[in-house]
Amino acid sequence: MSSRSSSRYYRADKLKSGGSDSFSRRDEVNYSSDSDLEKARRSSEEDSSLFSAPSTDSDSEYGDERPRKRFVSSRRAPSPSSSTSNESPLSSRNLVLFLGTSFILCLTFLAGFAINKYVDGGKGSAPSEGRGGSAVETVTVTVAASTGVEKSTSTATTASKGSASSSSSKGSATTSPSASSSSKTGASSKGSTGSGTFPGLSKNGIGIGMLPDYQDQTLGQINEGLGFKSSFFGWYAQLPESGEWDGGQLLGSVLEDLKASGAIFQPAVMPNKNNWNGLSPDDDYQARAIATVMKKFTDEGIEVWLRFAHEVNWYQSDGTYSGGVDEFKKGWAAVSAAVADNDMVKMFYTPNVAASLDDYVRYFPDDLSTVQYIGIDYYPKSSSESFVEHMKPFYDKYCVDGSIKFAMGETGTMWEASIEEKLAWMEQMTSKETAEAMPHYVGTSWFNYDKEQAFKLWKSGSDSDNAVSKEWFATDTSAEGAAMGNA
Repeated sequence: MSSRSSSRYYRADKLKSGGSDSFSRRDEVNYSSDSDLEKARRSSEEDSSLFSAPSTDSDSEYGDERPRKRFVSSRRAPSPSSSTSNESPLSSRNLVLFLGTSFILCLTFLAGFAINKYVDGGKGSAPSEGRGGSAVETVTVTVAASTGVEKSTSTATTASKGSASSSSSKGSATTSPSASSSSKTGASSKGSTGSGTFPGLSKNGIGIGMLPDYQDQTLGQINEGLGFKSSFFGWYAQLPESGEWDGGQLLGSVLEDLKASGAIFQPAVMPNKNNWNGLSPDDDYQARAIATVMKKFTDEGIEVWLRFAHEVNWYQSDGTYSGGVDEFKKGWAAVSAAVADNDMVKMFYTPNVAASLDDYVRYFPDDLSTVQYIGIDYYPKSSSESFVEHMKPFYDKYCVDGSIKFAMGETGTMWEASIEEKLAWMEQMTSKETAEAMPHYVGTSWFNYDKEQAFKLWKSGSDSDNAVSKEWFATDTSAEGAAMGNA
């Protein structure tokens, strides 16, 4: 507040209080009459009325109540209309900002929802067969060795992405309650690049394959002689005692025969007789060599069902393999890890037929996610034996939910059977009743050798027997493209 204003307030106060110094400057005036005095008093009161107000307010400058000036200041207070006009643009901007932000958030939410639906839709779009979308086929290969007949079976699974075996996907899958008790993890997570259909012959959703005796036949000759295309082609090889395996037993003429047949390959790769060198997670050079050889087949577009260390429960007892359960489980873990990045290679566990389920479970790999197929190498000793009775306990243990598929590694009649009896065993394995009892059973492979017994369903020069076999394979079967399994 200016000094001039202060003096005027001070003067007005004195006038109102009637103090003796109110007219200190006017004391020098000589009032000659009462009327003159009255005029002077009125003049003073009019002067003080310029500063008086009907109400008082607190004055922050003085700390007490001061009369508010009545005169109009030269600085006008903003009119209501002026204030409204200043606030209106701000409110409009806030409204626009709010609406714009809300719109952007809605778009973001919708975009995220659309992406999620697209991704989920992609996962579910792969062809599937049944709940797991997988198919299993088994091929048995037997080769003569110094110790006698060596049997080998391979099984592969084709499954849709996001299914149990898909897991190929390499995704994870659910395990059946019975399987979970013997597994550290879930069921198979390895995906499949297969279509879920058989490349060749099948009956009631069960694929049919062959293991040719390369001493006097090829798979191509069997296919031509019986008038069909085999779904599976089985063969075997054994790892060297030292040095990396080069796959020599599987490459060359076997590879060319396989490429011409279009079948799924089921190689039985066996550890050597004396050690498991290079077949453990800590020392895996041999496991990586196996993966390299398998890739030579998958690079040709051939799906592989790898039956590593087949019939381990038998071969460790007769000395064909060294070591015990621990060596096998470490070897399986190393090999499955080495092929894990190749979706066209499936791992297939096939023990030899045993007296009890416990024998199969004892060797079963600890991690179920590394197993896509299981099966049994089974040679019945008489026509009275029941296929389902011998297979179903193992099937029920691990395959009920379809996360792991079932397939025969290799089979044949272990008695002096006629061609009709051989085909009767084949009929039992592929019948409608068997398919219904084991809906995730997807394949079997015939051991087409003449070793301990005359197993062959086709033999060059045996025209009469060959004709009977050809007629059976042409009756109530699908030539190719049928869905795998019956789930």
